[in-house]
Amino acid sequence: MLIGPPVQMPPWIREHFAPEQRSAVDYLRRQIDESMLKEIAEADYAQDVSKHLAALMPIWNDCELAELNHWFPMEVLELIRWSEPEAPNWQPGSTGLRGHKLRAFSCAVLLATPNFEPDKETLIQMLDSLAWLGAEAQAATARFLVWRLDSIGHEEDRPFFALALAAIIQSITAPLPTAKEQDLADWVAGEEFFERAYLAEFHESYQDSPWMFGLSYNNIRNNRWKALIRSVQERSNEGPFGRMLADNYKA
Repeated sequence: MLIGPPVQMPPWIREHFAPEQRSAVDYLRRQIDESMLKEIAEADYAQDVSKHLAALMPIWNDCELAELNHWFPMEVLELIRWSEPEAPNWQPGSTGLRGHKLRAFSCAVLLATPNFEPDKETLIQMLDSLAWLGAEAQAATARFLVWRLDSIGHEEDRPFFALALAAIIQSITAPLPTAKEQDLADWVAGEEFFERAYLAEFHESYQDSPWMFGLSYNNIRNNRWKALIRSVQERSNEGPFGRMLADNYKA
């Protein structure tokens, strides 16, 4: 099967959300004070705190986002990435707004790091925390996601990054004109179709796998992606984006 070029991101997205690797990290690092940075450094049972903190400091101080050491500080960032701020007894990580700031920052750093493979599980953890932080945090993340999508090739999670960006845009620009909502619907559907066709070149089972979720082996946060889809449908209120999801995604 010959695969044509992927559907292009609607040009107006790039016009409103100029791509920027550091936009999410820069916004979120300003929500983190030194005590919170130390809390991240302590996430691995308070082991090697000084080494983790020394590796985190340059990021917090606005230095270039270079490749991270696989242990100092990637290990503690990954641990905070899995934190659950709404679970009172969860460790490591704080509860409430503080915990969501820690988690969003950790996820943003990981996803912007050149040697971290972008995945939908880290992304949805970040998106859930952004809902606590408001529209400015989401807008900064939209700019980052435009940049991230420019740098993601054929990877099974790419359609989820498109869905995440479209959901943020729909959320913070309400009411979204019908024509632009149609653009988002066509783009997300096109990204899913193109990725499915690409993967089917290697294994024909992808041709009939479930929409979006059949393209990824990892399902540990699928319930949260499904909740995101439901929220997009509710905001769309029978608009083009909601109808596209209803036509393709079967709960």
